[in-house]
Amino acid sequence: MRIELALDSIADAEYDTGYHHKLRGRIWRALEDKQKYAETHETNHGVGFAFSNVFPWGHINEGDRRYVRIASPRREVLDDLIAHFGTNREFDIGQMRFEIADISGHAPQVGEPGSTGRIDTGTGVFCAFDRELADEHGIDTSKMESGDAETKIFWRPEHGMGALQNTIRRSLQQTHERYGDDYYDGPMEVDEPLFESFEPIKDEVTYSIQFQPATEVNRKVILSKWRLGYRVRDETHRYHLKLALDAGIGQRREHGFGFLNLREQTPPRAGAG
Repeated sequence: MRIELALDSIADAEYDTGYHHKLRGRIWRALEDKQKYAETHETNHGVGFAFSNVFPWGHINEGDRRYVRIASPRREVLDDLIAHFGTNREFDIGQMRFEIADISGHAPQVGEPGSTGRIDTGTGVFCAFDRELADEHGIDTSKMESGDAETKIFWRPEHGMGALQNTIRRSLQQTHERYGDDYYDGPMEVDEPLFESFEPIKDEVTYSIQFQPATEVNRKVILSKWRLGYRVRDETHRYHLKLALDAGIGQRREHGFGFLNLREQTPPRAGAG
């Protein structure tokens, strides 16, 4: 499930392409007084949410309407966000200053088994390999700095789609184990892929941005954006697709990466079996 905030600008501003850290901070302000979230905020698995960019892009004039979406597999997270934003309407993201005009809830439906559709990555997918994961996928680690725990190799097309897809499934498996439904097997516990097709949205497939994971830390990261085709195989696969829409895909999802939007959904053909 997800919520959408309709934001009205209260001042002119240039669009801040490095919004990730500031937007994450505004969301966290809505949760920080809850002890149940404080205990997991800085852990590897986090609280369990993903968020879009502020859209549409472009220069912001006072009075303009913009939107942001926040998704989570945990209903309680969204309920607490709605309660906070309902009484705390200011929504500043650095120099981009807004007031919340409206809050709406959405539950995208991928369809019953046999349905087909397309899901787009609304924000770039973060996929980085440490030495262990790189070795697992046969990726050359000779250029990694020895002894530097923060050194990562970002996914590029030459690493192969298998490495990217396995990383996406592994991250979603962790979300399943932490916040998912025990009734179903996890994404790593089935042999079939999560998506039938990966079509790059950008001509160059990957692109780089400056990312600020903390106030005094600024890094260049490499991302990719995708159109993801699917055909719902069964109820377990349907659950996996819904979990991806609720949690995002890839790594650093609570920092604003891997947010998904359902773009197309076609019910199964009559009589198909």
